[in-house]
Amino acid sequence: MAANPVARFPQTLVERVRPGGRAARRGPRPLAPLAADDVATKLGYLREADVFASLSPSERQWLAESTTMVTWERGRVFYTPDDPGEVVFVLKKGRVNLYRLGAEGRKLVVATLGAHTIFGEMGLAGQRMYGCFAEAAEDCLLCVLGRADLQALIRRNPEVGLRLLAELGERLQQREAELEALAFRGLPSRLAALLLAEADAYGTVVGYSHQELAERLGTYRETVSQLLGRFRAERLVAVDPRRVRLLDPAGLRAYAEE
Repeated sequence: MAANPVARFPQTLVERVRPGGRAARRGPRPLAPLAADDVATKLGYLREADVFASLSPSERQWLAESTTMVTWERGRVFYTPDDPGEVVFVLKKGRVNLYRLGAEGRKLVVATLGAHTIFGEMGLAGQRMYGCFAEAAEDCLLCVLGRADLQALIRRNPEVGLRLLAELGERLQQREAELEALAFRGLPSRLAALLLAEADAYGTVVGYSHQELAERLGTYRETVSQLLGRFRAERLVAVDPRRVRLLDPAGLRAYAEE
């Protein structure tokens, strides 16, 4: 097993450059090396992922030494459909949007992933990115692992594979529920359900612009703005820049169940 994954897939961890030397915004680029990018820190992060809960101390040590820890700022696209090879990301902090582009260039977010999620191009685990881009929805901290190392780890500890399949199965069920909502529910119902799902313990949805909510729902920003105005007129929500406060969760649930 190789000890340095950067040497195996530098295409994933270097910035693409347009002709003339201008950096392509969509290209993946790790920021300055983390001051805390050491084995002890990575061990702490990796312990938080349920998939790796069954690892022995020596296996955890090896995994920490075999991963690269990088950060991407909000808005950075760090994975594109034309990236070669298979790579696994372990999201430690922040949120990541997986999205596809329609024929007209409209962005559709197919998944928003939170901390402690594993994702990437993993044919051996039955998960593909299927033409998706990966974009940091917030400033993100990720551990990056190569396909060969994940495969070797699963051979050594099959429990890792079983936990990974269970996590992917739960994610698939969630996607099926979202597809069902897309097919059978109207936009007011879907927006209400999204606000309820994203609200924190204080009933506040933070960090989403109207455009980002529209991308989650597969619609236009103007449509989301109109619906939020309708909810606000009905005193269901209060709307501020990048912040929606749920004033009447029961009323929103009634919308979501329509």
